[in-house]
Amino acid sequence: MSVYEIFFNNIAKIYNKLKNTTGGKNVDYIPQLANVDPKLYAISVCTVDGECFDIGDYRHKFSIQSCSKIFTLALAIKKHGIKYVHDKVGAEKSYHPFNSISAADKVPKHTINSFVNAGAMATTSMLYKPNQTAYIKSIVDNMSDFAANKLHVSKQIYHSEISHSDHNLALAYLLKSYHRFYSDVPPCVEAYTKQCSVLVDTCDVAMMAATFAKGGVNPETKKRLISQQNVDYVLYSMSIAGLYDETDNWMKEVGLPAKSGVSGVLLIVVPGLMGISIFSPPLNEYGNSVKGIKTAKMISKLYKSGFKNNKYIIKK
Repeated sequence: MSVYEIFFNNIAKIYNKLKNTTGGKNVDYIPQLANVDPKLYAISVCTVDGECFDIGDYRHKFSIQSCSKIFTLALAIKKHGIKYVHDKVGAEKSYHPFNSISAADKVPKHTINSFVNAGAMATTSMLYKPNQTAYIKSIVDNMSDFAANKLHVSKQIYHSEISHSDHNLALAYLLKSYHRFYSDVPPCVEAYTKQCSVLVDTCDVAMMAATFAKGGVNPETKKRLISQQNVDYVLYSMSIAGLYDETDNWMKEVGLPAKSGVSGVLLIVVPGLMGISIFSPPLNEYGNSVKGIKTAKMISKLYKSGFKNNKYIIKK
């Protein structure tokens, strides 16, 4: 039996051990997400060689939410370069809630990083195209390339989110007043909301994570989507802000670049080896999946014991 087969068998044991655990609650400020079955649970793994393992509700479609920020950042640095994006948005740690207006007002550079809502919308604004359809298509198509699958925006989730977007609009206009938002606010907030409303399953997300694990090359299509240098920048950004206020504890305990979304998705990159995706809707006080974090911590112990020779240093 190969090391991967042993690894996958042990993940199945983790799934069965945790599948009936409870705790947390669905996000309540997006009506469509509040109504998702809280018992849904899935794990998917994709290796850099394209070998996949899936268990649970892995074909259930959910919105990618803040995990989309990874791919918009990747597209922005591909278009503009790391230095430009870093100067215009930044990659600083935040010790405030991810949607904090006061932080965006008081922090000197205002945008903070590409994963808090303010910086994420500013990053999306850097990709603006005059043709709104082409603008949104370029963002969604980029995510589709990482997933090796044609992805689509959920109209229901988009309308549920955009009808409750006053807070994000306020953030965007605040940034605009500080010259830290790089196009008109309404079309960019629409694009940002639609990128968060893209439907995926854990198979898609594991493939997307595996593309980063493979240094920017999609394991299925073999297409290079991002340079290794740009991969390193995205992974570094994930290591400082990927799990909101829980990021520091996560990096101390697990040490793997990860990004979460309020739909209950957790994307994890094991550089050089695999991408991991976990989905379970109920969230903890930080906005991260309760069962997802528990699952990920148990999987990380398997990774550390089974792949002792793998070493990776996140570069700034």
